[in-house]
Amino acid sequence: MELSLSQKQLQSLKMTPSLQQAIHLLQLSSFELKEYIGKESLENPWIDLEDSSPSYTGAGYEEVAPLYEQDQQPNLHEYLQQQIRFLPIEEKVKKPVSDLVLALDDHGYLAYPLKRFAYVYNIPEETAAHSLSYVQSLDPPGIGARTLEECLLLQAERLFPEDTHLPLLISNYLEETAEGKKEYLCSELSLTSEALEQCLTNLTSLHPKPGLKIGTSRASPVIPDVHIHMENGRYTVSLNHQLVPKLEVNQDYKRMMKEYKETAAFLKEKYRTFMWLKKSIEQRQSTILAITERLLHHQPTMPTEGIRFLRPLTRKTIAKELDIHESTVSRAVRNKVIATPSGTFSLDEFFPSCTKSGSSSAVIKHRIHELIRNENPNHPLSDQKLSRFLAEEELHVSRRTIAKYREALSIAASGKRKKAQSPA
Repeated sequence: MELSLSQKQLQSLKMTPSLQQAIHLLQLSSFELKEYIGKESLENPWIDLEDSSPSYTGAGYEEVAPLYEQDQQPNLHEYLQQQIRFLPIEEKVKKPVSDLVLALDDHGYLAYPLKRFAYVYNIPEETAAHSLSYVQSLDPPGIGARTLEECLLLQAERLFPEDTHLPLLISNYLEETAEGKKEYLCSELSLTSEALEQCLTNLTSLHPKPGLKIGTSRASPVIPDVHIHMENGRYTVSLNHQLVPKLEVNQDYKRMMKEYKETAAFLKEKYRTFMWLKKSIEQRQSTILAITERLLHHQPTMPTEGIRFLRPLTRKTIAKELDIHESTVSRAVRNKVIATPSGTFSLDEFFPSCTKSGSSSAVIKHRIHELIRNENPNHPLSDQKLSRFLAEEELHVSRRTIAKYREALSIAASGKRKKAQSPA
């Protein structure tokens, strides 16, 4: 056997504490960032805050009021983080579990594929999957799911372990259940009508968006992070600088560092932390501004029409134009609100997907909402009829896709809408 030495150059992503914190700051809303900076200022003597009112006024706008009232209860992420502390696992195992909790959206679903999470946090996929199982064991049941089906199955397993037919109903017959095909379900599942009714009662008690039972990361006042206004005959994008405090150096500690040598090492370390925080916030702001400007370029109707006539657009397209990673775009638009002349929206609403026919999902969702809003309450439109009406408008969408979009709009199936209209 011949032994030899060789050099090999490899590239790998190392998640330093600074990089982890930069990623965390990027996905915070401006209100959450303000709270974060406030906490940092209590621990770092260098930070001198130049605060201002959280309201926003701009050219052609009256003051923008918060969208929600402040809620003193912990939001979903805080609620889950509190539980992680008591999990019977080692501290080193708790770290990826905690990171996964931050990757959940306000509905409690995992916001992006587990494989991508493993790549970003530089951990094996097996570790990520194991960590997800711990997240899915937390309260409320259904947290950490990747699909509606998985969410309901997690709840069924925890809440109704004795109901062996419920998982089968969830996995194979959700559409038939929504359409009220009880005779068919009894036949397929070999159930009596009474047993089926109990199974359906259990199903309707499950929550499709369990995160909302606790509260969202925007339970506090939601104030626009960005706004679009008319300036010199054209629409302009600007940030809400009033919401994020301006960080200034506390000059008293500069003198103290020179006079008291015993505190110099401590102050130097805190000064490095201060400079990193200041730089990270500036980078966050410039990234959000650049992304919004590209959004306005691709969605020119957003100031006047909101989300009604959007073109299909992916985060990958914006990322390529700005020479940044797609995950950076995803984090930057998450939990961000934009005020436009046509209304206030979440930034991530301006990335509608494209159907097989080439139509924007946002346009289709809007038409579904309009058709259902104007339907005859005594004869609500089925998903099949909605599909036919849309086809007449050259919007070719399958019944399954109609059902998916309808659920995303939190609109019940036609059978339930008719039942809701019936007198008690």
